[in-house]
Amino acid sequence: MKLAHKEFGQKKDGKGTVILIHGTGARAEMWNPQIKLLVDRGWHCLLPDLRGHGDSAEPGESTNIDVHINDILETLEEHDIEYPVTFAGHSLGAIISVELAAQRPELFKQILAVSMPGRVPQLTVAAFQILLGSPYQALRGTAFHKSLAWRERVLLETNHFSLSQIAENFAALNYVENLPKVSCPVHFAVGRLDPVAPWNHVKTMHSLLPGSTLQVIELAGHNCMDSQPKAFNKWFLSRLDEN
Repeated sequence: MKLAHKEFGQKKDGKGTVILIHGTGARAEMWNPQIKLLVDRGWHCLLPDLRGHGDSAEPGESTNIDVHINDILETLEEHDIEYPVTFAGHSLGAIISVELAAQRPELFKQILAVSMPGRVPQLTVAAFQILLGSPYQALRGTAFHKSLAWRERVLLETNHFSLSQIAENFAALNYVENLPKVSCPVHFAVGRLDPVAPWNHVKTMHSLLPGSTLQVIELAGHNCMDSQPKAFNKWFLSRLDEN
């Protein structure tokens, strides 16, 4: 299915295109601080909302990685983009980017893989599944929900079926032992305190991909672009400037 998406910057006479894919329980707006930096530097940016997230519909189908990939490809078909381009993905968005690069390498110049889970800790999986039970229904739409910070508020606004499909289809992933083979450069960034994508797992994935790089952001968790924006943006822009 075609995804709702946002587009910024000029396609022509610029530096090229960056496709930015958000993670679970987020939406395209999560990249707003980076979009301003990119557009000011001449980049064209395309930001899809994954199904059931943001402004994209949730058709209620079983949703695995291939479904997400097909959604991205169908959405990109309507855009006149000159490939290869940079893909930047956070968490699930990083997974989608790496898996897509293994299938369609001609689309990729490089991947900026932010907080990519190599193997989600079972405690994190259990906590997420608990959230999707009674707390999700009890909190959604309440005054407390509306008072939450952006990340937590948007998580509860995300379609319940979409979140449950992610929990069902991605909880057992294991890229620490079975990482897709990609030919483009992959640049990993992860917070030292990330409970969803433990940095030592990301370090292992880095070791499995020749030519990849790893940036560990100190005092940062899963949303490292929020907690350490200066360090994150410095890394983010440096990788784009190199290519």
